[in-house]
Amino acid sequence: MTGLFASTLFLSASLVFFVQPMVGKLMLPLFGGAPAVWQTSLVFFQAMLLAGYGYAHLSQKLMPPAARLIVHFGLLGAAMLFLPIALPATPAASDMTTDHQVWHLLRTLFTVAGLPFFILSSTSPLLQAWFASTGHHTAKDPYYLSVASNLGSFAALFAFPALVEPFATLRQASSGWAVGYGVLIVLIGVCAWRSRQWSRTSSVSSPVGNEPPAETVKVSWKTRGTWLAYAAVPSSLLLGVTSFITTEVASIPFLGILPLGIYLATFVLAFARRRWISIALLQRLLPFAVLILGYQLYTESTHPIFLIVGFHLCFFFGATLLCHSRLADLRPAASELTSFYLWMSFGGVIGGLFNALVAPHLFTGIHEYPLAILLAAGLGGMAKQNPDLKPWLGRRGDLIVPAGIFIVMAMAAWQAQRSEWLEPLPRRVLLFSLGAVLAFFFKERSWRFALCMAAALASQAFLGSLHGKLIYAERNFFGVSRVTIDPGGKSHRMVHGNTIHGRQFLDDLKRCEPLTYFHRTGPLGRIFTIFRGKPGKARIGVTGLGCGAIAGFALPGDRWDYYEIDPAVIRMANDPKLFTFLTGCARGLVTVIPGDARLRLQEAATEGYDLLIMDAFASDTIPLHLLTREAMRLYLDKLAPEGLLAVNISNRYLEL
Repeated sequence: MTGLFASTLFLSASLVFFVQPMVGKLMLPLFGGAPAVWQTSLVFFQAMLLAGYGYAHLSQKLMPPAARLIVHFGLLGAAMLFLPIALPATPAASDMTTDHQVWHLLRTLFTVAGLPFFILSSTSPLLQAWFASTGHHTAKDPYYLSVASNLGSFAALFAFPALVEPFATLRQASSGWAVGYGVLIVLIGVCAWRSRQWSRTSSVSSPVGNEPPAETVKVSWKTRGTWLAYAAVPSSLLLGVTSFITTEVASIPFLGILPLGIYLATFVLAFARRRWISIALLQRLLPFAVLILGYQLYTESTHPIFLIVGFHLCFFFGATLLCHSRLADLRPAASELTSFYLWMSFGGVIGGLFNALVAPHLFTGIHEYPLAILLAAGLGGMAKQNPDLKPWLGRRGDLIVPAGIFIVMAMAAWQAQRSEWLEPLPRRVLLFSLGAVLAFFFKERSWRFALCMAAALASQAFLGSLHGKLIYAERNFFGVSRVTIDPGGKSHRMVHGNTIHGRQFLDDLKRCEPLTYFHRTGPLGRIFTIFRGKPGKARIGVTGLGCGAIAGFALPGDRWDYYEIDPAVIRMANDPKLFTFLTGCARGLVTVIPGDARLRLQEAATEGYDLLIMDAFASDTIPLHLLTREAMRLYLDKLAPEGLLAVNISNRYLEL
């Protein structure tokens, strides 16, 4: 009996978490390979998980057993109409270039995988509830079955990039998934039959046998709120660390699912019958991890990136395991199983929605991730009591002390910025060290420590940016784009994430001179020297607009096509208050074509370009769908017989 249910849960979870990277990879080319594709997909699947848990809860509470089975198998059959999973007709290019990419992506995800994922999401709580209704000797505590479910999720996530992606096409993977779905329907049918057999023959009428008090205990709203909090913070951390990794390193399936795999592993450890890592140990280590991440965020360090990523992932593992362990300790009796899963899923959706939909409208910077880190630091100590402190005194100090630290650090930062003592980076290191020492005194009081760290990080606003004085910032689906004046006041810089994507002199005599890696004596300048040796007017295509600096090479009679998917970048490059390469420097005809470069290039004339320049980046990440063999064949097809293809392969972290 246990083996049957565990196997079914394992397969169901495997299908659920195999489809996520598969569908995410389907979506990447449609949305420019943006890291936000992974975040938005995670939120969508969290929302469908909540819907599935809600259906499981209501069906258990409101429907008789026979009706539940009829409805459930009807939905399982209806979902087969959407298999195998594949993209619908490619959305119009205009849909992909508006400021509402999130909603276009959510709509496409729902069309492609909504119903199959919804019905699969309900399997875990439903099967555990069916198991709890049997007379099996472990039926009173069926939560341990979730370990099989989480192991299946974990295995499927890493099987996709390791075993499927290198050896199978997406169409083959989708067909295999459909076969697995059919096998699952058979297994669910066997589970339903066996659970009804056990229910009829067993004299046990409830999962707890002769322990009615455990069944009749009413779950308070405070407890539900605690479930919500312990689920929401890890979810927000999941999206935050995923965004950090996929933006700064590469937007590829493996890096997108690595944090999700860690997230699932913490569920396995937290809900296992044996606790391998104690809550007390995690609480002692958490403040040290917060200090390390706080240093990286305050100083905006980017090297060595893989060590930094490792620290972020270690913190994510520890903080998430701590929250999920507290969730496991607070799990209710089996009669409230579906309610528990529903509230836990609701918390996950809240955390995900905050990062993916709310934060981009609240903040022009990526502030939701540091906020989640600090919430985890505070929440991690919620179970720890402080009997020696009076409640009001404790609460008052939790506000007064951080306020004092903020005032001290803000004044020090303002004075340091004004007097310009020390270089920017050493200045930040010194100031953060001051705040860290002050905060560390209160590591035993988690919320006071978290608020002190928040005060220290907030003082960063008085230091300005390492890239210079900020004059414009805009955030959208594709990330944060900023324009700064360099510390010397001689040029404007376009910055995306932590990477400079273009620079222009403010001096009218030098304004049209391409800078950074586009300067005339650099690699691109040498390419144009070779290219201009050919007679005739040129047709040139460029993927990635930046500030439009390459247009400084345009000559009268040239025809230039820029391909750019980010509406914010297009606006900034065309704003003469920020940059004038397009509006005042280009001497040829320059057209900006909005949309994903690979998709829009398919519409261009064959052999239509004399020179193609591939320069599409998100922060320091090149969208990898622009570097595949298929993409290279497309570029060569669009080049004239004697045309040139130039690819910018500069990258801090990857050998391209």
